Amino acid sequence: MYTYNKTAIPFEKSLSLKGIDNIVVKGMVPHGAQRFNVNLQRGGGANPENIPLHVDARFNYGSDKNIMVFNDRKDGKWRSEERNAKAFPFAYGEKFKLKIRLHKDQYKIQVCDRSIKDFNHRQPMDDVDTLRIDGKVELDEVKIETILD
Repeated sequence: MYTYNKTAIPFEKSLSLKGIDNIVVKGMVPHGAQRFNVNLQRGGGANPENIPLHVDARFNYGSDKNIMVFNDRKDGKWRSEERNAKAFPFAYGEKFKLKIRLHKDQYKIQVCDRSIKDFNHRQPMDDVDTLRIDGKVELDEVKIETILD
């Protein structure tokens, strides 16, 4: 298990998903934030060609208000968005825990221990080599939980 406390934004960590069970992000979204996102991607930086999992919490971004958007990016092109119709799981100024559980066929995403989305793999998990968290969010902890824990 690897734990990173009080990390700066953007947070970026090289990793392999082999042997990882969960990625846990704990933090708080400050008042006035438009959005924040968590990416499992190939390569570093804010705009990689391939992002097998993009989790985007949109508080007030364009025409989107209080909605979760899930997507992937392949060869520099965003594909079809999946939007979460369930209740928006975040609130300004409140602590949250976002967990991405890695499974063979899908990512299971939870916020504050409530399931919010099962996102089927569109790209191989082996393509992921970087975790990146960006946007307006204050991170308390990022934890990478492995099978051996």
